[in-house]
Amino acid sequence: MCRLKVVMAAAIAAVAVQLLCVHSADAATSTAASTSAPADDAAPKPPIKRVSPDDAAPRTALVVQDSVAMRAAAKDSSPAQAQLWRGEALEIRGERPDHFQVYDYRRERGGFVRKSALLPLSGPAAQPDALLAALRVVRQQPGSESLGLGLAAAYVQAASAAQMNGADGAEALDAMGTLAERLADRASRAQSRPDGATVAPTAAETQVAAQLDVAARYGLRFRTLEREAGAMQLCYDGEAFRRVLAMPSATPEQRARAALSLTRVDCLDPVATPPQREQMDQWRADVLDKVDLHDPALATHWRNRVLMRQSGVWSSLAFIRARRASVAGAAGAAVSPATLQVDASSAASRRSLEAFARVVPAELSDDDQPAYNDAAMRGNAMRWAALPAGASEQTLGAVKLNVAAGQPGETCLTLTMNGAKEGSAPLLRHCAWGLVMTASARINREGNAIAIASVPADGWRELQLLRRTSQGWKVSVLPPVAAQPGLGYAEFAGWVPGGKELLVARESRAEGRYKRSYELVDLDTLETRRQTGDVAMLGAFQRWQAADWKGATLSLR
Repeated sequence: MCRLKVVMAAAIAAVAVQLLCVHSADAATSTAASTSAPADDAAPKPPIKRVSPDDAAPRTALVVQDSVAMRAAAKDSSPAQAQLWRGEALEIRGERPDHFQVYDYRRERGGFVRKSALLPLSGPAAQPDALLAALRVVRQQPGSESLGLGLAAAYVQAASAAQMNGADGAEALDAMGTLAERLADRASRAQSRPDGATVAPTAAETQVAAQLDVAARYGLRFRTLEREAGAMQLCYDGEAFRRVLAMPSATPEQRARAALSLTRVDCLDPVATPPQREQMDQWRADVLDKVDLHDPALATHWRNRVLMRQSGVWSSLAFIRARRASVAGAAGAAVSPATLQVDASSAASRRSLEAFARVVPAELSDDDQPAYNDAAMRGNAMRWAALPAGASEQTLGAVKLNVAAGQPGETCLTLTMNGAKEGSAPLLRHCAWGLVMTASARINREGNAIAIASVPADGWRELQLLRRTSQGWKVSVLPPVAAQPGLGYAEFAGWVPGGKELLVARESRAEGRYKRSYELVDLDTLETRRQTGDVAMLGAFQRWQAADWKGATLSLR
């Protein structure tokens, strides 16, 4: 049991270096001599009370304030030897009335620190129950993450094997992971200036950098990912959360929080190859499946959060599997691209829609609303994959639409007259890098326009419009929004009689902005004539919206 405890402590926090610094009296004496005040200082000084190895006095302390000076002598006018930050662990080697004499093993330097800036870990304060109680308080204080990590590391070191494997151990590891994740999020928000100017870091940026350094001393690891416009995303590697998921003593809420933290989409490597991304998404799906959503002890809002994450993960799997199948079809598979797409991704898309349907909107908090919208956009982007695929060649009124593979990853649309002789020139041929959902093809009553869905990127669905003009048939693409692709969809919602207008529903989150709208679009110019954020406010939607769109879309959630 003792060996289990040591292994766990070393793997989780690497706290032995920080908290098990017991040295001989000779080392303490030599350090005291090296850090005492200069000999020419005439001010009288009280004698330093030495701490012997056998003394019951405290030997370890945590710094509880930021930017604390460790000075060469026990007075505020003495030169500073180092600047300390919350959560750092020091060894106490002596004391004066208002100062502790300490030694910092990382900096290999000793000095004096005011007692008010340190929390000695001795006696009742060093007991696991007391450390856990202090950790519960600090956990709720934004900006104190490094101190919380120090307390969590101290608990790991002080707790017995039975405590670490029990409910208290799971709580300590859950707190450690939560604090590390929160610290990484704080660091990610401290972005560099967009103009590239060199400026001095702010106090907040200096504090975050110092607290990250403290966290690294306790063995916590972070990954740095580059995002758009040079922004950097810092992500905790999740070791503490992995251990929480593996502990039978973890509560349903702790397991849900761990699974959500381990499966964050913003912490996926943006330069991962498709096979790597598919492997990672499958791992994310497996992690989320470890949360028992049928457990009555799991609160509804936590169940909602897991379901929303599951919906997004399975939608991503549906896209990448369909994309892989379409490339295989272009390489010479014997079946049509449409059949390959559905066979590969329909099960994943159905799981995405099923998870989204189980979300209870009434139990969503304000903080959950963005995640709910994102899950809806991801699920809606691939919802056609959950339905039976349309034929690769469809007769739509007086024309025939053929969907076939082009170059690897490319899909080509060919439009011909119904009954045209073999070898005659097509009315239109258009190839693009996207998954064309053949089941979504819709032609208007007048036969001068065809709408079909295309998914060029994960979570980004566009509407392709094939229109008959005076110069012949042309193809146009309506994106979710005129911005860099992010999350979103533009989907056909119905034809307006007369062959001049159509209804389009759009929703997007791109370049930091979220928008959902219902629009009446002119077929000739593709300009939006009317739009609203509430579908009930647009009369054309009330009269002409397509029944199959109303029954299947996630836009009307």
